[in-house]
Amino acid sequence: MTADKAKRRKAVARWHRRFAIFISIWLILLASSGLLINHANDWGLDRQPLTPTLQRWVYGIETDGNDLCEPLTREGIACEQLFARLQLPVGALLLGVRDLFLLDDSGQLVEKMSVRQFGLVSLQAAFLEGSEIYLRGANKTVLTTLDLVNGRALNGEAVAALEGRDWQVAETPSDSITWERFLLDLHAARFLGPLAAVFNDLMAAFILILAISGLWLFRSKNRKNGKEKS
Repeated sequence: MTADKAKRRKAVARWHRRFAIFISIWLILLASSGLLINHANDWGLDRQPLTPTLQRWVYGIETDGNDLCEPLTREGIACEQLFARLQLPVGALLLGVRDLFLLDDSGQLVEKMSVRQFGLVSLQAAFLEGSEIYLRGANKTVLTTLDLVNGRALNGEAVAALEGRDWQVAETPSDSITWERFLLDLHAARFLGPLAAVFNDLMAAFILILAISGLWLFRSKNRKNGKEKS
């Protein structure tokens, strides 16, 4: 191998490694997001809202969850699915899709309760009337008192009578950004806006360059080894 060929081979090998590192990072991101998207329904990512922080940073969406979460973040409790606050005669009740949080008058957390203890898989809406709290899930509506000790499922006639009340309703995936939507945007590089197509074309070009340079280096190495053996 002449000096010029050796120099050219080193230059190609150097750029081949650089392209490989860059493409590898992109492929890892692509594979990871693709795997999560593929199992989004199984893992509930198509129903779980994106955290308020990411919604604000990535999509510029301001949510009320930050104000609601403040008493809980001090306790180190994740509270992304909080959707409303009911003011009680003493303290307040924070409503979450999976949990309820009872606060005292100073805003300190008193108790955390799962909505399952009221026979609900998830909480979709709630409202306060006098000394009674109504909790609505997918298949039933439960009436409980301010002490939140026991809940009583209401019949169809009683539920129908509650239509038009001031229900505090939880956001649905159609109303909020879900983790699946975020992963799809990440997977397709949609955050780049009009440049997304250019970016994907550039990645495809880099992969082609990587493949061609790899084949050239492999062939060049085989030729060199063949000459050395002869």
